[in-house]
Amino acid sequence: MNFLMELLATGLFTGKLPKMPGTWGSIFAAICCYFFWPENVYVQLLVIGITFLISVVSADYVSKKLGDKDPDEVVIDEILGIEITFFGLHAAHNVKLAFLGLILFRVIDIMKPPPIKWFEKFPGGWGITVDDAVAGVISNVLLRLLGGFL
Repeated sequence: MNFLMELLATGLFTGKLPKMPGTWGSIFAAICCYFFWPENVYVQLLVIGITFLISVVSADYVSKKLGDKDPDEVVIDEILGIEITFFGLHAAHNVKLAFLGLILFRVIDIMKPPPIKWFEKFPGGWGITVDDAVAGVISNVLLRLLGGFL
């Protein structure tokens, strides 16, 4: 398997950690957002856009190589979901926001309420990526609603 594609799709190999790889990838992303999330929303959009493209391409590549429609070790989609969860928010150096966003995203991503489940039917890397992007949008809205209580 192409090393770079695997490195990207697995979130720097966090997706290869034992048990619950999606959670490991999400934790990795939340930690990165805690330390490095830009305040400028245009830069955030750029990061999200780049991650989206990398996710579709690398997830598609790895899923085809492994012959698995949605391999557990592919976590770049969870990384994207966490980034979208924190879009427009100042997650950098805010422990409560980072933790709450992580928890909300994982719950939504695991439960996959409608319409999230519908997007898994998209082909290849699109299906792997878009459902987590939608989970990120829902998590972002909930985080904004709950954030007022922090």
